[in-house]
Amino acid sequence: MQLGFLTSVIVVAVSACGGSPSTEPASTGPAASIIAPRASEADLVVAQVDGRPVWGSCVSEQAARGARDRAEALEQCIAFELLAQAAEKRGLAADASVAESARTAMVSELIEAEFEARYQTPQALGATLDAVLNKNAWRMHRPDLRASAYVRAVVPPSSGPEIEARAKQLADAIATELAGESGLFLAHVRAAADRLAKDTGIEIHSEAVPQTQKTGAYELPYLEALFSIPEIGRVSKPARTKRGWDVVLWSDGLPPKESTREELAQEVFPDLRRAQFTVWINQLIKTSGTKIELDQDTVSRLDEVPQ
Repeated sequence: MQLGFLTSVIVVAVSACGGSPSTEPASTGPAASIIAPRASEADLVVAQVDGRPVWGSCVSEQAARGARDRAEALEQCIAFELLAQAAEKRGLAADASVAESARTAMVSELIEAEFEARYQTPQALGATLDAVLNKNAWRMHRPDLRASAYVRAVVPPSSGPEIEARAKQLADAIATELAGESGLFLAHVRAAADRLAKDTGIEIHSEAVPQTQKTGAYELPYLEALFSIPEIGRVSKPARTKRGWDVVLWSDGLPPKESTREELAQEVFPDLRRAQFTVWINQLIKTSGTKIELDQDTVSRLDEVPQ
């Protein structure tokens, strides 16, 4: 079973799973096993990690805390139980400094000692970092990138000069009306186009376009119009493309940027570190031989039973 999640989700968001952390002072004898308690008589076991329960109350709690869906919430609860057991096996449960916050602090200390301490800099990612930097070398010399949208006064193929003229006149009217406006979104441009197109017999088409550079794969008249716009949120003069007359909106983008390889490494490091955390978790599963059992029937009943 592959698990994917963020460190902050494990340490903070799952802190209440299976009941509240113990507030009893640390004992001087050997630490007892720290097993997630049942939240109520209605609580259901939805999975087991090496025979220890993962409770439905944890899944419901994670879903309420912002997990994308119930499957992700279940992953987070299983992962937390896995880490808690790994921490206990390493003797962290006997540490007086973590005894008061029990399972959550055990997991936090395990992550800090075995993951965060190891992956503090981009260089710690070794070959993984090198592969990503080589693949994204273009980002060290980023060109002007612009996302856009357009409204088009459509000129069907084989249209006569009258349709061409009416489409051009409509596009001129749209561009003229919006020429002094800033902070525009596609909805604003489309609303103006629909209003001005009424009773003209000209079809209006609109679409958002992914970001591109000035030498991109789009039609040259379109690119010239887009890169003539002085700021995001404004429109161009009409441009004749293959399918009609386009009024282009500069909607978003990234300015040109020159970076060193070291600067790019720092930029990509947070995302790579989060991905490496998932790898680390799955390595724990493999090396420990942990057995994870899901009860899908019980998972499907969680919405029917109050937790």
